[in-house]
Amino acid sequence: MQTLSIGELAERSGVASQAIRFYEKERLMPPPRRTDANYRRYPLEAVDRLQFIVHAKQWGFTLQEIRELLMLQDANGDRAQAKRIAGEKLHKVREQIKHLTRIEAVLSKTLSECAGEGPMQEGCPIVEAIAEQTE
Repeated sequence: MQTLSIGELAERSGVASQAIRFYEKERLMPPPRRTDANYRRYPLEAVDRLQFIVHAKQWGFTLQEIRELLMLQDANGDRAQAKRIAGEKLHKVREQIKHLTRIEAVLSKTLSECAGEGPMQEGCPIVEAIAEQTE
């Protein structure tokens, strides 16, 4: 069976060696086999697992959510649990979109109100809007 060193795994996956060690510590990556000299040796499948972790992070999943999804995958778990995790993530994403839409509207309005000239002590609609914003 072909295995990879941590450097080879880092190169193939595009994930830094330090991040791979971190993912091991966080139990996202299973502990690798060790050589007699205590060097890590990873199976080829570790590349796919790292790429899953990277993609899940890009989608906004937390390390805990990624861990849960990987545990479900490893244990051939229930799809309903994966669906629940994804549903909760979708709800959070939609809330973030609403929040960012409100911020975009306020920024757009204040930018159009700001002359962009003169001293700040005369008042600045941008700073005032940020100071007044409550959520």
